[in-house]
Amino acid sequence: MDKGAPSHLGDRAATPAKVALPVLVLLILVLGLASILPEASAGAPARSVRIGYLALVSPTTEMVPIWNAFVGRLAELGWVQGRNLVLESRYADGRAERLRALADELVRLPVDLIVASGVSAVLAAKAATSTIPIVIAGASDPVGFGLVQSLAHPGANVTGLSDSPGREIEGKRLELLKEVAPRLSRVALILDSTSRRDPEPTYAAAKTLGLTLLVSPETAAPDEFQRTFLGLTRDGAQALYAPETPVNARHRDLIVALAAKHHLPAMYGSREFVDAGGLMSYGTSFVHLYGQAATYVDRILRGARPADLPVELPSRFELAVNLRAAATLGLTMPRSVLIRVDHVVR
Repeated sequence: MDKGAPSHLGDRAATPAKVALPVLVLLILVLGLASILPEASAGAPARSVRIGYLALVSPTTEMVPIWNAFVGRLAELGWVQGRNLVLESRYADGRAERLRALADELVRLPVDLIVASGVSAVLAAKAATSTIPIVIAGASDPVGFGLVQSLAHPGANVTGLSDSPGREIEGKRLELLKEVAPRLSRVALILDSTSRRDPEPTYAAAKTLGLTLLVSPETAAPDEFQRTFLGLTRDGAQALYAPETPVNARHRDLIVALAAKHHLPAMYGSREFVDAGGLMSYGTSFVHLYGQAATYVDRILRGARPADLPVELPSRFELAVNLRAAATLGLTMPRSVLIRVDHVVR
């Protein structure tokens, strides 16, 4: 080369060697991202959806953490209100006869999926549509009430979560009640015809614990509850057991007030009774159940068929106590109970 040649010609000849390493690194990074991005984007929903929620009873303040668990889990799974999710809620205000019309309204919107809480809401949704997927957010005996064909193989367009905790919980509830009131011997059981609840497991548990069970007549209206409590106390009831039934849930405040009026320590089927002033409850954790319901929603929205998703039974339970109610009744919660408590009202 001519010694007088510009020095930049030598620099230009050396450029490919200088940039080879950075280009190679950039290529590796691009290829790496290409292999990662499809997997990451698979977790993000590609469309917006409208979900209907149907329930017999209007929400209360106690429902807030349960609802937050549902909405929060949906957000974790990529379904966010205001972004790609619209929630349409319909409540029958305790009037079962209104549920079908509300279900029809959700179908006409239309919604992509219906979440139904309770047997009557699921039945209404099922009557309104045979094509829109329905997720059960807690219902007792889904097979017995005809919500699904079987737990393992639901069939049709309905699946979700049962809130029936099983026969064993009857003994646990009565055992806890007796632990709080050791001298207890006669327990009143409040039932109603809408629940189709089999009292046999409760009888068996009471017998094992040396308790006499006083079963109430079928009770549905407020004046009937008044008469029922008077009759049960005349028969020597020393405590009350009110399991989770639609009628009991509807008249929660009245039952709690009557139990306090008649000075009866009471065990309930859900913590909403404890938040309303009742003594104690042991039952399905609805915070966990609604989180699981959101998982079912996500799976169906991503292509799973309801008929292929087995109905799930409760797997988490919670013990709730109301210390104010205990003090009013002159009871002291034993340490053996307090160390197991999940929710306390002070």
